[in-house]
Amino acid sequence: MAWHERVLWLTAFTAICCTSESLHAGEPSGEPELFPGRPIERCEVIERPATRKDVRLTNRIPVLAEPENWKDAPGPHGERAVFWQETSKRHGYRILDRRGRLLHVLHNVYLPRWSPDGRWLAVRYRSHGLALVEVGTGAVIPIPRVEYPHDCAWSPDSRKVAFVASGEFPSAGWLSVPDTSVHVVARDFNYEFECTELAWSADSRRFVALMYREHEHGDVPVSADLWLFGLKPGACRLTVTPSVEESSVGWLDDRRVIFRWDDDEAQGGFGTVLELPTLATLQR
Repeated sequence: MAWHERVLWLTAFTAICCTSESLHAGEPSGEPELFPGRPIERCEVIERPATRKDVRLTNRIPVLAEPENWKDAPGPHGERAVFWQETSKRHGYRILDRRGRLLHVLHNVYLPRWSPDGRWLAVRYRSHGLALVEVGTGAVIPIPRVEYPHDCAWSPDSRKVAFVASGEFPSAGWLSVPDTSVHVVARDFNYEFECTELAWSADSRRFVALMYREHEHGDVPVSADLWLFGLKPGACRLTVTPSVEESSVGWLDDRRVIFRWDDDEAQGGFGTVLELPTLATLQR
């Protein structure tokens, strides 16, 4: 049997056959792949009587299981935030130092993001809020003014956290660290979009947000918006790209970003270098 076709016999009568290629072409996923680099093309359920050659359920190899550490977050200097779960309502992260020694146990936190200097974690707190965790003390500092954050990102100088949040009114802004003051730079934009990526400029003075909108009909690809924000109120939509499957954004320097996307129909990837407006233009 070829490596890309694996059969797992379940109990006495059912088999699941998975082959590589694309089960859901272009669908992004935060979960690890069954066959790294080769997504599943299809899964078929086949019924037949069990034989002595079949592997018993208790002895099976869990090829469909997720790696135990896929939710862990490595820190910048060898530290780690390790996910733990006892029940569906009791879970969180353990903070370990570079030698693997336990520092703190955090409850009801999700999606940890390490600051570049390793002194802080930005986390989703109690499923709908944003909080900071001081790694040295384990103190959790809720940020009540930021509700339902889509994503957050640390600036290179570790002094700011960019966020896009839905809440009652969609907003984008940044959090000052360590004083935790909240600076909202844009409100009530892109109601139908969800932020999937944030990226800061190297000078920590601007950040871009990649926003997705999924259309009502499943056969129509998503659209992507790219927005630019500064530290003061103001926003600028850089580009709108319809009919995209996957996209990403990164900074080339303090004046240019590169926007990459895949076009499933064209079966290829594209990239656009965007010259950014000045801060004065952005903040008009």
